[in-house]
Amino acid sequence: MTKKFLIGVALSILLGLIGGNILYKQYEREQNIDEEYNSYLLQLGIYNSKEEALNKVSKLENYTIIEDDNKYYVYLGISTKKDNAKKVANVFLEKDINVSIKKTVIDNIEFMSNLEQYDLLLDNATSNEDIMSINDVILSSYEEMVLDN
Repeated sequence: MTKKFLIGVALSILLGLIGGNILYKQYEREQNIDEEYNSYLLQLGIYNSKEEALNKVSKLENYTIIEDDNKYYVYLGISTKKDNAKKVANVFLEKDINVSIKKTVIDNIEFMSNLEQYDLLLDNATSNEDIMSINDVILSSYEEMVLDN
């Protein structure tokens, strides 16, 4: 009887280890997916009406306005890297436009792949003109690939 009991205990421990390992790997994979889709939005502000938001961006060339819960969020840029978001934010700051950087998760794989490529360009961009040109393309791509879908 003790031999059968010990085999049962050993088998239970082995199955517990295997099950725990499977659950841990699944959890780890989900954590990595969340990290992969992190991005940083450059937010100009939150407004109560679309007219108020449009008035705020009347002198800007490229922006996106997103309505959520009867509020209008104005974004001027997006990046997968916080350093690049800061680089773009500094260009806006030189133009006396104060933006805040908001962390978000975007689940559009195709857009995120494109954004990573644009971020490589932003890494190497040094002039304000180049930085803003890349930022404008990113924002247009975001509107087309994420918001229009």
